[in-house]
Amino acid sequence: MNWVKIFMTHELTALLEREHIRQVLATYCLRLDEGDIAGVIACFAEDATADYGPGRGGLVVTAGAIGERIARGQSIFRRTHHQLGQVHIESAGPEARTLSYVTAWHERYSGEREVACLRYIDSLKRTGSRWAIATRRVEASYVDGFPETDWNWVARGPAND
Repeated sequence: MNWVKIFMTHELTALLEREHIRQVLATYCLRLDEGDIAGVIACFAEDATADYGPGRGGLVVTAGAIGERIARGQSIFRRTHHQLGQVHIESAGPEARTLSYVTAWHERYSGEREVACLRYIDSLKRTGSRWAIATRRVEASYVDGFPETDWNWVARGPAND
């Protein structure tokens, strides 16, 4: 096999891995908006951890507990829409780190609407033939609604004057 074929095989494999990782992140949003908590749980590794912020349950350990926390949080909404934006992926073998931008729209049963612009900071691991979220930290950069909810806020450097 020549070097070009080796390089192309490696590049194609890397592209396929990145697409599989993107699919996990997109599937999470899809299942969340459909209210499919079992499908949400399936996006996480069994021993996963997630931190949605101190006002959203803080650190939660295991996929099942994450699913329970999400189910409680989602129970107050009639509808949600999580729009996944740009996704930055760094992968090395069976592990990957991602930074995803998300705009999350929520409608409560009362009709009130809330929006949060978020970043999902994840590590993923390959478990068998699939990728799963191993750790997740959610940081907010903008929130309209969610009164009295304490968030993990995106850290910013000093303002340029």
